[in-house]
Amino acid sequence: MTKISIQPPDPAPVGYGARLRQHAATTPYSPAVTVLRADGAVGTVNWAELDALVDRIAHVLRQRPVRQGDVVGIGLANGLLHLGTVLACWRLGATIMTLDPGSPPVQIRALLERARAVCAVVEDGTGTAEGSFLAGGELMALQRQAPDERRADCISRPGKIVLSGGSTGIPKLMTNDQPWVSVPGRPWGKIAGRLGFRSGQRQLVCGAMSHNAPLTWAQLGLFEGQHLVVMERFDAASALRAIDAYGIQFVMTVPTMMVRMLDALDAVGTTFASLEAFYHTAAVCPSWLKKAWIDVLGADRIFEMYGSGENVGQTIITGSEWLEHPGSVGRPFETDARVYGADGVLLPAGEVGELFMRRRSQEDGTRYLDPSVAVRKDEDGFTSIGDMAWMDEEGYVYLAGRRDDVINTGGVKVHPEKVESILLSHPGVRDAVVVGASDRDWGERVHAVIELRDEASVIEPGDLKDHCALFLAPAEIPKSMTVVKTLPRDGFGKLKRRQIRDWVHSLAESGTSHGPTLCRAMPLSTVDDLYGVSQTLAQGLFKMRSI
Repeated sequence: MTKISIQPPDPAPVGYGARLRQHAATTPYSPAVTVLRADGAVGTVNWAELDALVDRIAHVLRQRPVRQGDVVGIGLANGLLHLGTVLACWRLGATIMTLDPGSPPVQIRALLERARAVCAVVEDGTGTAEGSFLAGGELMALQRQAPDERRADCISRPGKIVLSGGSTGIPKLMTNDQPWVSVPGRPWGKIAGRLGFRSGQRQLVCGAMSHNAPLTWAQLGLFEGQHLVVMERFDAASALRAIDAYGIQFVMTVPTMMVRMLDALDAVGTTFASLEAFYHTAAVCPSWLKKAWIDVLGADRIFEMYGSGENVGQTIITGSEWLEHPGSVGRPFETDARVYGADGVLLPAGEVGELFMRRRSQEDGTRYLDPSVAVRKDEDGFTSIGDMAWMDEEGYVYLAGRRDDVINTGGVKVHPEKVESILLSHPGVRDAVVVGASDRDWGERVHAVIELRDEASVIEPGDLKDHCALFLAPAEIPKSMTVVKTLPRDGFGKLKRRQIRDWVHSLAESGTSHGPTLCRAMPLSTVDDLYGVSQTLAQGLFKMRSI
């Protein structure tokens, strides 16, 4: 007799407010969120407390009034209020748009207008005289007076508006019009599981939730009943200590954080005994840095995903795969990819061109809210987000920089990320960005802006150039450099490349620039011989000269 196997049906998708309610009912006293404040204070709330807080915040927002379908801006730093406000908006069926809490009020107002938002919850002192702004402190005070009553859980459609392009220009607004629901156990289809993410883990949130990736993983964690340990502000040593102290099992980082944590590792002595998944994304990870973390954790606990807010597709790679394909960001996962040359011809394996991807499932398609934004698609629906790449014979993708960032120096195309990875491998360099500077002879010259690991250190004049010459072609070696105290990055660790490039262009045109508007000068003695910085450096003025 043939046995008939009956498979249980897949769980039905639920909204994030309803999912929170389930956790509050089944595990009310288990810890849900622990916040590590920058001043050293620690606070924890359980699931019942988090659910009640969300109801009270929703009550306050409803009085603004926030209705189902309305857009609410959230310009808050990491913390319980950020998590609770996002969930309260979703409980009301509203759409969220997270904003950098450090943005000027005029920029926040402009984004609210573009998104047609009804209001924004912002940090205290951020232009709160504006009628559309609600200060976080005021919201906390109002929610304490709100009635303890359950609000009905609505479904947002869309759930959020994502900002893209803020590091390279005016942010583009994108959204996904699907109902804001997920399936318990499969909150992001098969993707999350492939990155070492699972239900019930303890997750360290160390990136700013004003950015899409940290926000997404934090909220996916709450959806899956994870205990979130949220850092109010990233600090490498504190993050390392938290991994052992709280038995962290999943953490998402970016390469900038990875460098800082690696530097602090010997002093902290973290064991990583509990860690299951060390996942990184958002920027190209230099090979030396990836290998260093594989040496620390072992290949099986390292995961990487390449994707974008446009959600046109993604690649995934494990540490073990990376050792076999060093430098790759992985093979397309539930995605198809192809590479085109400048003439629109499909390129074979090994040749660099523009990367186009297409998700195999079109259910989660993202669209731009700005009708003026042109989408680059081919006739088969493959979309580009402007990245250059090549693929090997096995289909592994290797990124080669942004299409708009390629430097044309004397007719040779140079990809900044390649040069940056070599600069970052020098023991004296803490951070680096490479841009094209206007040049009479070369059209553009490769210019590096670097941050030294030790402000008091001195790099010999030819040392950095010789280091680059070991790994780079002559045209790729920086012809000029500027040393600064701090490179500008956003809350997610992404370089503000457009800002740096504009500043370097102004330097090249005028010969001097007021450094404090972008960066602060290093002590004169550390850079004078190597980079030809003039005596005006002490007053915050820079000059560049070839090395």
